[in-house]
Amino acid sequence: MTEEPGRTAGQLVDDLTSDTAELVRAEIRRGQQEVLAKAREASRGAAMLGGAAVLGALAAGTSAAFVVRTLGKVLPAPSAALLATALYGGGAAALAVAGTAELRRVGPPLPEETLASVRQDVRAARSGAAGAAG
Repeated sequence: MTEEPGRTAGQLVDDLTSDTAELVRAEIRRGQQEVLAKAREASRGAAMLGGAAVLGALAAGTSAAFVVRTLGKVLPAPSAALLATALYGGGAAALAVAGTAELRRVGPPLPEETLASVRQDVRAARSGAAGAAG
């Protein structure tokens, strides 16, 4: 905004509107970039949870027949099936814990830096408006 003597109130309001719109657009772009960065960072934890789901399905299904048959050579068949299920279930639990920890480390997907910047802008605008009114 330029400081020129003799500018009308209408011109000043137009400048303020233009500056505010530009600031809002810049903050929206910044928020989008921050959300995308968080999504990229969270993808690792989400992938771990996906792996946990696959291993969990193996634990619940009969696709572990090879392991059951191999263990069945050393153990009775029911014990072999139980051990195979426990192994796959343990792997799924470990990946679920690791994936959840990764997602907690990343935090919520909100654009926190942008929100803080908008709060500062609002405080500055309020204090500027209060100073101009007083």
